[in-house]
Amino acid sequence: MIVQGLIETKEYFTGETKDNYFVIYEKFENTDAVFKGNIVEENHCGTEEFIQILRGNEECSCSLRNVISFRVGDQCKSVDEILLKIKSEHKDIFKSN
Repeated sequence: MIVQGLIETKEYFTGETKDNYFVIYEKFENTDAVFKGNIVEENHCGTEEFIQILRGNEECSCSLRNVISFRVGDQCKSVDEILLKIKSEHKDIFKSN
């Protein structure tokens, strides 16, 4: 069973996005947990990094919906590259100047 542990998080573009939009970075440590009798053996499988655009529910501040998620290393090789992509391709989430 793969277990993901959140080890780092950060919000980007604070104050630049429209109300109820959030750009969140998350870094996870992946562990493969295997049960052997009464013992749990853990094997570390590396880390994964994601940046998500989340939208809050205007009627209830208790939930967020994922608009889009980017995995670092897939189409974009770095966090900075993903942030540039968000600025250019998702202009609708930003406040107008």
